[in-house]
Amino acid sequence: MSGCRVVEVTAERGLDDPPEIPWHLTGPPGAVRLQLRSTLRRVAVGAGLARDQSLLASVRAITGLPGPVTSPAGGTFIVGGPGWLGLCAIGVPPVDRPMPLDWMMGELREWFAERLGSLGLPISTGRIDGAWCPGFSDIAVGGRKLAGLGFRVTRDRVVMRGVMAVEPITPADVDLLTACHRLIGVAVDPGAATSLVECTGDASWTVARAIEHLRAPAPEPAVVSTADAQPAAEP
Repeated sequence: MSGCRVVEVTAERGLDDPPEIPWHLTGPPGAVRLQLRSTLRRVAVGAGLARDQSLLASVRAITGLPGPVTSPAGGTFIVGGPGWLGLCAIGVPPVDRPMPLDWMMGELREWFAERLGSLGLPISTGRIDGAWCPGFSDIAVGGRKLAGLGFRVTRDRVVMRGVMAVEPITPADVDLLTACHRLIGVAVDPGAATSLVECTGDASWTVARAIEHLRAPAPEPAVVSTADAQPAAEP
């Protein structure tokens, strides 16, 4: 069972408020603490890309752009809004783990597998070409990207910031993501992404409902009683 646990639910307040890292959530070594948040419709530019001032100027010049803001973590471009769930995780790697990013990704992969697996959704991880903000940490269902995760590694902590599409991505958001990614030579294919609504076939999913599902205690694994077990057949 994953060592990840949701400990905070929050909401983005203003378009000009910079995305922050919730350092206060840091737990003991080996624990990953998660924050879930509702998001505003704006564009967040990954920390690496944001160092290029000419690129930022081109992003700001996109017609109808809501934002942008600079993410404190890696990645390319993500958007927010009523149909997008924001996620943040922070953890201190165990002392015996020399590759902290791999440790954090493994914990998050297991957490997503638990929480989405309970909905009958098997996940995979790895770059989905054509998806928004494609990268090694894409969370996919049926080969289509559902969530994107960006990372920041400090001397003693690993941070993740990302988003998950709860409702189908709107044409306006597709246009916005396409325009932003075009600036870095990345093509966006709407068919390479999905949402929780589409994966489950349940149109009643909202960000609020997704938060309640993800923050609920993980189901305990089934335990088979030895008293009920049937003896093996004699050879």
